[in-house]
Amino acid sequence: MKKIVMFLIKVFVILAILAAAGYYSFNIIMSGFVREKSEVLVPDLQGKNLVECLDMLSQSKLALMKDGSEFNQDVPAGIVIRQVPPAGMNVKEGKVIKIVISQGGEIVYVPDLKGQTIRSATISLRSLGLVLGELTKKSSVKYEEGIVLEQEPAAGSTIEKDSSVNVLVSNGAPTDGTVLMPDWSGKSAEEAKKWAIDENYEVKVVSKRTTLANPGEVFKQSPKFDERITKDTKIIFYVADEKSSLALEEKTFEYIVPDGNENKRIRLVLNDENGEKDIFNGIRAPKTTISVPVKVNGKATVKVFINNISIEERDF
Repeated sequence: MKKIVMFLIKVFVILAILAAAGYYSFNIIMSGFVREKSEVLVPDLQGKNLVECLDMLSQSKLALMKDGSEFNQDVPAGIVIRQVPPAGMNVKEGKVIKIVISQGGEIVYVPDLKGQTIRSATISLRSLGLVLGELTKKSSVKYEEGIVLEQEPAAGSTIEKDSSVNVLVSNGAPTDGTVLMPDWSGKSAEEAKKWAIDENYEVKVVSKRTTLANPGEVFKQSPKFDERITKDTKIIFYVADEKSSLALEEKTFEYIVPDGNENKRIRLVLNDENGEKDIFNGIRAPKTTISVPVKVNGKATVKVFINNISIEERDF
């Protein structure tokens, strides 16, 4: 009996030792897999660019994720507006810090105000978040009083929302005896030449091939219309020759918006022998196909802008 008791005691002791060893070994093994992460302080990323953010977070063993972007008039593009979790909070190593990036001030395209009344121009600007700036006046034989003649910035250019657009407005025909050059564009060269001769001006007619007018029509003049002229002014009319025509080649330009997570502002600018002009300006979703029918004069290219940044230029 005594031997059995001793045997049981030994078995119990061995089992206790094995259990303790097993518990200790289990803790060692698990600590290798699940090591307690250290806590770190979240740095202040507001006002920093992405490179600075990555450098600061890597030193703290934290991760970075862009959680969106938005327009902000007061913060330059590419700078962090806010973050989650906020600066100063204690978090575990490896925590993902989400940031929102500024797109800078909201950019809008300047509308074409030429030929509009001051009231109409003001309404056009307000609808885009712009304001009417400095207003100056100039005499004009072509436009009646109160009509916009010129503007700055030019139509189609990009400026920040809430910016002002300055305009030059017609003050009507001069009343002090000043003579202004009439606008002969698109009119008969014979009629224009007769006017110059009748008014005793020295006149010259230059014939050229063009797509800006039909044969026999004036497509350019010097001086320009509404410029002051005197009896000593030499006048030149550039006239479309017999091979000229207003007919332009009709084409269709197609563009597929690049893939991505956000809608993009797409602007397409046609550049041909007649100069530059916008053929598309709008916001479209990724992978959307934009088809624009256009008429071109001679060799042409199309500049592609995405979110107001020039991306590429394609032969057309």
